[in-house]
Amino acid sequence: MNIVLASDDNFVQHCAVTITSILCNNSGVRLYLLTEGLSKYNEGQLQMLVSKLGGELKIVNIPKDFVNKLPMPKDINLSHISVATYYRLFIPELLPVSVDKCIYMDCDIVVRKSLSSLYEVDLSNYAIGAVYQNDSWALYSDVFGRLDIPQKYGYFNAGVLLINIDYWRKHDILSLMRNYLKNNFHLIVCHDQDVLNAVLYRETKILDCTWNMLSSYFTKSIFKHKEERFVEYRRQILSGVKDDPAIVHFVSRPKPWEPLCYNPYTDDYYKYLKLTPWKDFKRPIKKMGLIQRVLYFVKGPQLLKINRTV
Repeated sequence: MNIVLASDDNFVQHCAVTITSILCNNSGVRLYLLTEGLSKYNEGQLQMLVSKLGGELKIVNIPKDFVNKLPMPKDINLSHISVATYYRLFIPELLPVSVDKCIYMDCDIVVRKSLSSLYEVDLSNYAIGAVYQNDSWALYSDVFGRLDIPQKYGYFNAGVLLINIDYWRKHDILSLMRNYLKNNFHLIVCHDQDVLNAVLYRETKILDCTWNMLSSYFTKSIFKHKEERFVEYRRQILSGVKDDPAIVHFVSRPKPWEPLCYNPYTDDYYKYLKLTPWKDFKRPIKKMGLIQRVLYFVKGPQLLKINRTV
């Protein structure tokens, strides 16, 4: 099983958590870590961690100027994202030609189960497999008009992708994305995720939400969406997927390492963190003033009841 991640020294702790969660629940994993440069210390720590957990780690160093001219919008809600987010677009070029399929994951993720069923999903005639994004930004903003995507196709989250690398190479998908970036540079808001949606919306197989449980899928807002494409996801939520998801994605902010993270699986981040060299990281204390408490609990996300499976 080939799994691709991207990180730098600023995100290495969270990358270690994602790696640990993968290897604690899966065997026979070869990890490819795309990076513009980790310190020798951090690279050594990750190699020892992966070796201890029975995996294999390949470091893929990216030239410093590889993506330095790509659009990086200044939205404060996206401030945790670095230029490394674009690396996934170049996976067919960066990985050995012998690799024809992979799972790509962001490093704000915890894996809680085997990924074999995800890896075995049939992607014949599809470029990628992905999960719909269901927050209000993706549903009700100008995203469809801005990217010229028919609304019936929806907008997927790129934090977990099952990638048919063979398909990308045969259809020269990378050239299509490069051309899109060149001609639509001014339209990009959500980085590579916008590019992937704009280029591949017809060639995307929609996956069950257990493979990328976004924080928004733990809120009651899922039941407000009337779009037909969310009917199946609502069925999955009601049938208990939220109680034992395979992959939890701490999308947007606050993250588990920041105060006020509302995701009900935040404890899982710290469970796996304790198995890494960064185990001494101190969990932030949730401190709020009176006004903050009122705003957070009155206007904040309304969570679904979670019956956690341990």
